[in-house]
Amino acid sequence: MSNPSRFPPSPTTGWVASAIASAALAVDALVMIAWPQTFAGALAHIEYPPHHLRVLALILAVGICAYLTRRFATLGCALLTAFLGGAVAMHARLEEVVSIPVLICCTLGALLWAGLELRTRGPAGK
Repeated sequence: MSNPSRFPPSPTTGWVASAIASAALAVDALVMIAWPQTFAGALAHIEYPPHHLRVLALILAVGICAYLTRRFATLGCALLTAFLGGAVAMHARLEEVVSIPVLICCTLGALLWAGLELRTRGPAGK
């Protein structure tokens, strides 16, 4: 006989994790569009052309919208994970593998997938 967890994960927990990760990425996209000068120093550091910020913000926005819909959630999660992986790769290229931006990207990626799994699993793991 199995011993069920005292507090089984619920879809609500998944939606909370999804909302936290999506909000953080949405703020990032908003800052890219509204205040691109905020990223000027960071872009110069990683040798990335500043005129690509709008494209990156669009990729984030499309990924977030897909992630928050039931039908395209897995596709959106994969797109956002690829975006975060690209950010980690840029920092790895600069030999900044253990840095705050890399840790943030890894944490957001874990939140995205954990939130997706918990919210699509159904009540109490069914």
